[in-house]
Amino acid sequence: STMKISVPPALLSILLRGSATTYASAFSLSKASTSFFPSTVANRAVPSSSAFSSIAINNLRGGSSLNMSAERPFNTWTFDKHCETMDWTPAPEASLSAIAADAGSLDDADLVIVGVFAPAKDDKDDDEDGDEEKELDPIALTGKAKELDEALGGALTELAAENSKAFQNGGSAGTMTPAMRVASPGSKSKRYILLGLGAEDKEKDVESSTIIKVAGAVASACHDQKKATSCNVLVPSNIEGGSALQDFSTAFYSSLYADNRYRTGKKVELKAEDVKSVTLLMEGGVSDDAASSITTGLNVAKGCSLTKDI
Repeated sequence: STMKISVPPALLSILLRGSATTYASAFSLSKASTSFFPSTVANRAVPSSSAFSSIAINNLRGGSSLNMSAERPFNTWTFDKHCETMDWTPAPEASLSAIAADAGSLDDADLVIVGVFAPAKDDKDDDEDGDEEKELDPIALTGKAKELDEALGGALTELAAENSKAFQNGGSAGTMTPAMRVASPGSKSKRYILLGLGAEDKEKDVESSTIIKVAGAVASACHDQKKATSCNVLVPSNIEGGSALQDFSTAFYSSLYADNRYRTGKKVELKAEDVKSVTLLMEGGVSDDAASSITTGLNVAKGCSLTKDI
């Protein structure tokens, strides 16, 4: 069977006689709504025997139009005129900086994230393990992480042991333990998190993919730990150099992206809105181009965010 569609003579006349520009104008969206058939088509001359009337046009429209919110009209484009304005997502307000670990105090922030490497894996151990789960040895903290653990009475070692099955002593990059709260008399309680950096390999530099996972995990922790206004991240000496900081900065700020341009009420999501500053304490020291590398990473993240907005 075939379906027959009847086309009003006046509309057929316009389609046969019109130009591409007229079609574009006919199906453009107005400022107030998405109603079709603007005056350029309605007022066009047609044969007198089948003249258009406003009623006929309303019938072609279906008698209604999709009205957008008066507060946020839906701006669009036509082939004759492009959009004059476009909203974009602003960059996150949290500042990111890097300093030498010896130049600052690790536990002077509301949220302290301690990066740890797992011991390097031996092929012999992998063959012996088979499918059976091997009980992990207690985590071996070094450097500033060990000093902090001793100051906390071994609390970080206990935190790793309590979450050994999921955390695996930091064997998987980007894994984190739950936050541990430590209250001190007369001061605000602090939160401590262990962050896995993967298996340690002293012969190779840390891969960019690992840095990206770690930065994303830090961004997630800053978002999940509400009312924490500052965050310190201890970065072991294996991670250093401007390229690592640039990768970290790009991934960190990109992970905080949230498009709220057309969201209202409870649907609006602000990532890490309470955090004002994130400081990387580098045990291997900081290079002269640390600040510029972080800025470059931020600019790359801004470009990625703008691309998503478009």
